[in-house]
Amino acid sequence: MAVDDPLEQRIREQLAGSCDFPDERRDGLLAQIRARYGDNLLAVLIYGSYLRGKRDTLLDFYVLIDSYSAMPRRWQGWLCKALPPNVYQIQHGEAPDEVRAKYALLTLERFGYCMKHDFHSYFWARFAQPCGILYCRDEAVRDRVISCLAQAGRTFAGRVVPALPDGFDAAGLWSTGLGLTYRCEFRSEPPGHAEKLFSYWPDYYADMTGLLASESTRFEADNGHYTNLSSKAARRWSGPIWRLRMLHGKVLSTLRIIKAALTFDGALDYLLWKIKRHSGVYIEPTELQRRFPLVFAWPLLWRLYRRGAFR
Repeated sequence: MAVDDPLEQRIREQLAGSCDFPDERRDGLLAQIRARYGDNLLAVLIYGSYLRGKRDTLLDFYVLIDSYSAMPRRWQGWLCKALPPNVYQIQHGEAPDEVRAKYALLTLERFGYCMKHDFHSYFWARFAQPCGILYCRDEAVRDRVISCLAQAGRTFAGRVVPALPDGFDAAGLWSTGLGLTYRCEFRSEPPGHAEKLFSYWPDYYADMTGLLASESTRFEADNGHYTNLSSKAARRWSGPIWRLRMLHGKVLSTLRIIKAALTFDGALDYLLWKIKRHSGVYIEPTELQRRFPLVFAWPLLWRLYRRGAFR
């Protein structure tokens, strides 16, 4: 994709102001990641509530490497190839100033493939939203990452527009689309969260919608609103496809929870913290559930589900 591609250029403008400020705790975590993966590290991205100004949260990084051979254990590389990404936790500093981060790891090649080809929305829905780049090995890598982010937006719009009415606006595209993708995972976000996300970056989402419309055959601009050009067949099949995507996503989410228990220190406590943060629902785990979450934590997760902690 050309550097002067309008969609990529808008993403570059967003990235330029996302993380260009000092943060000793964030940068300390980044230094650990760089030391851990060395020359195999291609890029580190940050996303989530940190970009919306929250600092009392566990940070969310994406770590992109050039080969799974960089991973300390070969079996973890096999897991990541089978079901990316692998998820790990790191920390920096001492209490009460300690900061923790969760980072998802996969190769840049697989990252790009997922943005374009994945049926499930796990990757392209996350990175159609604003993110930040904390590190790139060189400008060539940065160009590849930005191309991936632009593709995420294209995939998001292509999958969501057939589910929309004849006419819609930017808020409708992103709020409806993000709401649909939340239902494809075990998410604990409260009602209205998708609309709230749009409200953080309305100008960015509006610009992206216009740029996506200018190159899409699925919708076109109409005096600040958009006309749905999706075929009757695409619109008729959109509902069943999204229901299948939701079922598929629940299976993948379950498998990722199982996999995270093998790679993520304190996985159960992190999961319970995040559920409580979003839904207000919390159940204290037993020590046995903490030590062996794959064996003993399932009844706890079922009780949380019954209480409405996640869908």
